[in-house]
Amino acid sequence: MLSYLLYWKFQQDSPLSITQVRLLAGLRFLSVFLIAVLLLKLAVQHIKHQTQQPELIIGVDNSASLTDFNQEVNQTVASLQEELKSFTPKILYFEEPFQNTDSISFNGKRSDYSGFIEKVTNKYGTADIGALVLLGDGIFNAGIDPVYASEKLNFPIYTIGLGDTLAHTDAAIQNVSVNSTAFLDTNFPVEIDLNFTQAAGEIVTLVIKKGDKTLYSRAIRILSENYFFTESVLLKPENTGIAHYTIQIDEIGGEQNLANNNYEFSVNVISDKQKILLLAHGAHPDLGAISSALSPITKYETELITGYPSEGLDFSEYDLVIVHQLPDNDPRSINLLEQLTKSRRPCLFILGKNSVVSRFNNLKTGIEIRTNNSFEQTTPTINTQFSHFKLDFESLKALQGFPPLLSPFGNVQADSWVEPLASQTIQNVETSRPLIAFGKKEGRKLGFILGEGIWRWRIHSYLNDRSHHLFDDLIQKTVNYLILKLNENNFNLYWENEYLEDQPVTIQAELFNESFELVNESDVEIDLNDQNGKNYHAMFDKSGDKYMLNLGILPPGEYAFKAQTQLGTSEYTEEGHFVVSKIQQELTNTQADFQVLNQIAAKTGGSFILPNEVESLIEKLNATNQLSTRKLEQQVYQELLSMKWVFFIILFLLALEWFLRKYWGIY
Repeated sequence: MLSYLLYWKFQQDSPLSITQVRLLAGLRFLSVFLIAVLLLKLAVQHIKHQTQQPELIIGVDNSASLTDFNQEVNQTVASLQEELKSFTPKILYFEEPFQNTDSISFNGKRSDYSGFIEKVTNKYGTADIGALVLLGDGIFNAGIDPVYASEKLNFPIYTIGLGDTLAHTDAAIQNVSVNSTAFLDTNFPVEIDLNFTQAAGEIVTLVIKKGDKTLYSRAIRILSENYFFTESVLLKPENTGIAHYTIQIDEIGGEQNLANNNYEFSVNVISDKQKILLLAHGAHPDLGAISSALSPITKYETELITGYPSEGLDFSEYDLVIVHQLPDNDPRSINLLEQLTKSRRPCLFILGKNSVVSRFNNLKTGIEIRTNNSFEQTTPTINTQFSHFKLDFESLKALQGFPPLLSPFGNVQADSWVEPLASQTIQNVETSRPLIAFGKKEGRKLGFILGEGIWRWRIHSYLNDRSHHLFDDLIQKTVNYLILKLNENNFNLYWENEYLEDQPVTIQAELFNESFELVNESDVEIDLNDQNGKNYHAMFDKSGDKYMLNLGILPPGEYAFKAQTQLGTSEYTEEGHFVVSKIQQELTNTQADFQVLNQIAAKTGGSFILPNEVESLIEKLNATNQLSTRKLEQQVYQELLSMKWVFFIILFLLALEWFLRKYWGIY
């Protein structure tokens, strides 16, 4: 109508007829209307039809336990590929770097069925998988129980049993339990689990060696056909560094699997224990809870001081200081903590009702609490993104139901380097105030527990689980993180004492200037030597304000390294050693377990077969509707603004109106 009125003036004096005016007005109205519709961002709904071919996955256990059956595995996989090619099956392996299906290399170090199932579902999604065909021997030595992992799947798993289920004569070193750290000239325990099959009456010799030197030997009589025996041994290291040991057991006549007759392990031997000082306002049950949590760790030695020594303290004698409810009202406490700050010892601060918060703030630790020295009850809310050390966060969430801590009431200001492990919850209201936090200030590690009463957590942990594990693990991981570096200096390296042979060897480096500010302008080089004298030279990559080196996968053995860098006129070096250990689980047990495969199939609606029954499985898969093409309908909403044809219609309407105006002599 508006467009018609715009053209009304042409009706009196113009040569245009009413029809022509109405046509031009109509064109103007349509173009303006469509532009308005686009500006309103209206959308239209339509149904989109599409087809989907469900995925057929063939999973292959390519671990070392199936090495003797490689021909049978390859033939079965080839047969499935050929007969089921209409479904375009995808071949996936338990161990990753295998792209071709012509020949499978059975050098996988672990059999992780649950991990493989998770990999499949993450890659394709459960809704897009029609069926999974799983070839394996049922032996799993990594991950969780695959029967449990397959319970909630909505697609069937068809399992094909490979391997030998018969029990053969075997003498196996099944497991070795030993601490990763030992002390010089101090006995450390080693527990060796031995399993003997079909060997009753035989006598074998158990030997422990370090290099060519025999440290322990004992004859063992096998009392039954299935005989399990645990031998406990005490060994005494004579030198610091990585000590490498070999356990051997005699071969029995007729034994087929000799790989499990040997076991190698390494221990990091250190000369002294690490000393932890508990510096406290006074006796408190928190201190007893901490000491009890650390008592199983033999490398830690704790000392409690509750007074103020007249001559002060030499903090350099300690590797970690735990400060409980200090500084207090005594002026000597602030002087003592200022000495602690100058010593640059790593420190864990625990605040409580005896703490003078204003004096704590004066220490400039990285946390400042604005309070009038009043206190309140707080419970923790766990930060699952915490990154300084690994914890079982699902278990830690139980702490949220534990008794509250008594914390200073007030706003908490934390520096950017402070990362909270838990924040404060007050009367069921979550806040952003840290309750437990950690970080590193100018090369010095610091931890904070802003509340007293953690002893109640240890008791509550036991009442819930009949175990102190939850609390003890939290304290042990806290102390281990804070104490990890013995010598804080301008150039620090961080690495593991032991890597597994399928684990990339990574080393992190930090370089500080004289103001203890992180810098990484200089290059950091490293020379690595293995036990055979082979040398590797590498350069660290610069990552943020630190350095990172990934040496990749290294052969099993002992390695020593020396890293060096230069900052200005100062040269820095750091030395260390580590061991790359063999993964020995795969050949410990080679007796196939078809019961596991049967249960997986039964739980998911599939079926279990043997390799000679593959044809029946192929027929079943060809006949099933689980792999039939699916027709899907999808409601789609599309904005008119995204439709190109609407633009061309508007352009056409405007162009036509312009042409007619010119053609009819209206300018």
